[in-house]
Parts: sequence; structure tokens; C-alpha cells
Amino acid sequence: MSNEIIYVRELTTMEFIMREMAENNALVNARETQKPGKIFYVFAALQVLIILGGAVVGLLMAPASIFVSTTESQAMDWLLKGLVALVNLALGLLALPLGIAAGIGLGKEKKWGRVVGSIAASLALLQFPVGTIFGGYLLWKLFRRQ
Repeated sequence: MSNEIIYVRELTTMEFIMREMAENNALVNARETQKPGKIFYVFAALQVLIILGGAVVGLLMAPASIFVSTTESQAMDWLLKGLVALVNLALGLLALPLGIAAGIGLGKEKKWGRVVGSIAASLALLQFPVGTIFGGYLLWKLFRRQ
């Protein structure tokens, strides 16, 4: 009779340990899912800076190329820099709402958050040089464990 009682207590202890391990695993997974969510809020702030920089540089450099440059190659250089800034501006305007949505979705552990986040990070890859680095990091963070 005493052997049966000990066996039941050991089984209960094992069940308790297994339950604790499952809960700890769920907490670790939840923390790893929320980290990309918080990073996408930083991504959104970066997009605001890119938008402001693109607006100032793109809207000032492209028209100024006509007045400031003395040679045709210098004018094309200014014009190209202004156009790159305008492209970054357009990409930032697209990526900003996607980044905010991804942060919300990943924070609430929604499946669509990872999809929206990957689209936003892919757009950031085109924003050379800072967006390329940050977009690559976000994609790595999103897809390193699935």
C-alpha cells in the first residue's frame, strides 16, 4: 500500500514539473514574439526621421541643382541625390504605417503581424544605407525561429 502512495506522489511531482516547463516555455516564446514588436516601434520612429530627411533633402536638393551647379555633371549629381532622397521619402511613407501595424500585431501575438513586419522590413531594405541595415536585422529577428 505504501508503494502505491509513493508512486502516485512521484507521478504528481512529474506532472507538476512538466506543467511548469510548459508554462516557462510559453513565457519564453511570448517574450521572443514581443521583442520584434517593440523593435518595430523603433523602426517606425526611424521611418519618421527618414521621411523628414527625405522631404528636406529631396525637396531642396532637386530644385537647387538648377541654381547651385555650375557644370552639367554637378547638376546631375545634385539631382540624383535629391531623387534618391525622394525615393527614400516615398518608401518611408509606405513603411511607416506598416511598421506601426507590425508592432501592434506582434505585440498582440497575431499571425498577420509577422507578415506585415516582413513587408515593412523588405521595404526598408531599399532605403540605403540605414534602412538596409535595419531592415536586414528585422528580417533576421522575424525569421530566426519559426
